[in-house]
Amino acid sequence: MSKVNWTPEQQDAIYEKNSNILVAAAAGSGKTAVLVERMIQKIIKDKVDIDKLLVVTFTNSAASEMRERVLKAIDKKLEENPEDENLQRQITLLNKASICTIDSFCLEVVRNHFYELENVSPNFRIADTTEIELLKQEVIEDIFEEKYEAEDSDFAKLINVYTSYRDDTPLKDLVLKIYSYIQSNPFPQKWLTEKIEMFNLKDNLTDDFSQTPWGKILLQEVAEELIDDIVTLKKVEESLADNEDLEVFFKIIRSDIEQLEKLKEHLDNWDTAFEVANNLEFITWSRKKVELEAKEKAKEIRDEVKKKLGKVLGKILICDSQEANQDIYDMFTILTKLQNLILTFEEEFTRRKREKNIVDFSDVEHFALEILLNSKEVAKKYQDKFEEIAIDEYQDSNLVQEYILTSIARDNNIFMVGDVKQSIYKFRQAMPELFLSKYENYSKKEEKKPEDDLKIQLFKNFRSKEKVLQFTNSIFENIMGKTLGDIDYNQEEFLNLGADYPENRQDEKIEIHIIDPKSEIEEKEEIFEEVEENEDASFPVEEENIEDIELEAKFVANQIKKLVENKYQVWDKKQECYRDIEYRDIVILLRSTRTTAPIYEQEILKLQMPVFSDSSQEYLDSIEIQTIMSLLKIIDNPIQDIPLVAVMRSNIGKFTDDELIQIRLADKQDNFYTCLQKAKLSVEKDLREKIESFLEQLRRMAKRTRISSIR
Repeated sequence: MSKVNWTPEQQDAIYEKNSNILVAAAAGSGKTAVLVERMIQKIIKDKVDIDKLLVVTFTNSAASEMRERVLKAIDKKLEENPEDENLQRQITLLNKASICTIDSFCLEVVRNHFYELENVSPNFRIADTTEIELLKQEVIEDIFEEKYEAEDSDFAKLINVYTSYRDDTPLKDLVLKIYSYIQSNPFPQKWLTEKIEMFNLKDNLTDDFSQTPWGKILLQEVAEELIDDIVTLKKVEESLADNEDLEVFFKIIRSDIEQLEKLKEHLDNWDTAFEVANNLEFITWSRKKVELEAKEKAKEIRDEVKKKLGKVLGKILICDSQEANQDIYDMFTILTKLQNLILTFEEEFTRRKREKNIVDFSDVEHFALEILLNSKEVAKKYQDKFEEIAIDEYQDSNLVQEYILTSIARDNNIFMVGDVKQSIYKFRQAMPELFLSKYENYSKKEEKKPEDDLKIQLFKNFRSKEKVLQFTNSIFENIMGKTLGDIDYNQEEFLNLGADYPENRQDEKIEIHIIDPKSEIEEKEEIFEEVEENEDASFPVEEENIEDIELEAKFVANQIKKLVENKYQVWDKKQECYRDIEYRDIVILLRSTRTTAPIYEQEILKLQMPVFSDSSQEYLDSIEIQTIMSLLKIIDNPIQDIPLVAVMRSNIGKFTDDELIQIRLADKQDNFYTCLQKAKLSVEKDLREKIESFLEQLRRMAKRTRISSIR
């Protein structure tokens, strides 16, 4: 298990029996270790068999890791007490323990109790994502075709509102997006009806639009823009102070600030804010001749502030309360028509899935919920079976999952672990609000009453050094709050040092490298101009024609090379000493690995360094397959620049970037294949022979396609 140093109070709290428990564990604090510890405690102290515990993880790999860690923990306990029959039995029971994803659990409920559902075959198949997406597209296309043929008037109004006369894709996408979104709700149709009914202001009009949900949201957006603009202008004001030559510009900025502050003070009433916003008058910038950089900088920043504010006010404070209320009510009639279209899609989509006897994971969750809510016997069966329900990564749960697990829980047997600051799956309809509601309402050990649920805070980080944690805290203290991040990142939420590292070395520092692709492109254009003027100019190969990701990958690869060549010192926990850094000590973290990891691999390999990428990229997206696909394209038609250059740069052509530049210079206007033909007449002998060899190879392959099959 991971080493987690709990306080005695926290250790006691982990063993709490008479309440639901929420563990708010920060990044690197050993969340999995907490769950494993809790399970071992239930097995050893409470004598609960492991198959009586339901442990819900976020992914299948997390479930596998959990099983492995539990097994290691049991083995360790067995080493201490080899004759313990209870522990020996747990190893046998581990194979059928319910350590799984929520999808796997729901599937088990549905498979075992399908008879509780109407019109669902017991031998249904879970369709893969591609199949489901294709079926969605087929259904939406057919529905739209039927609506067009029937000349449906409601449908025509939706087309006029959401699309152009050339393309109805925006409306199709909207229907699919809303349909997918509402599936995260336990009762999708009911939720959709309730939300659309909110727009029905006919009998619930208010004199002040700021008191409506929409008015509050819109004015909050205005307030945020004003706060940002005022802070920006105050910094400009400071830069102009104490200089007589700049006094006139100082007064202009002061006038701007006063006007914005006045608008900010009147955002509690829509009509007043509307009136003030429409009476804003920015003083014309003085033409006084002052040759100071501060003046020009001030004007530039002021113009940007006016532009930003104008965009916000120009789309929000454009009418009074009466008009705003009427606009919302007008939307009600449109949204009702949109709702009917969504429900038509849902009905037809469901029917076709039944015809094919397939379901998706959303169906499985809703089937399981329907069974558990409608059959008290089934729900009671699971309540009796599971002594405890443990939920990992609780901040990423959605409302359907919450209903499912609550329906099989007792009053005090849910153990949840998570960190709302790590919630990144709102786009998958995760609801961090579920975590936050418990975080705010559960009590700490020292404050807890017998009837209260328990909150345990584990904010020690066991992965990072103190300087890393200090830097992280200083960044997020300033940018993370209730509005952005759902929680105030203050000292109570800070990551605290828990790792056992030696004292900080003076040469260790936190570095941030900001790469500006725009400036890099400008530099490359200047260099390219030099090459055009002088063919002997030295061209930096590593900077040629690279996109943003490639630019970052090149930078990272070079940084790794420097670290290894300079023998940067790292702490070795096993040897308990500093040693030279090795390639295996370095990890590159990416937002997405499917498309970016291969680029990083390529740049690292170019510098002849070893690399391993545990990415889940598709087979057809790999560099090798893409190269062959490009080769097949140019065999069929060589006048395709991107595939042609890709093959030439690969191990098939083995052209260097410098050689490709020389070829390009042969004719900057024509396609690259024509450049190849012309370059033979102007380049040096070695490159000419290389071009001729490549073209001959291409001709042979093109000829063989006419007489040979692909096999």
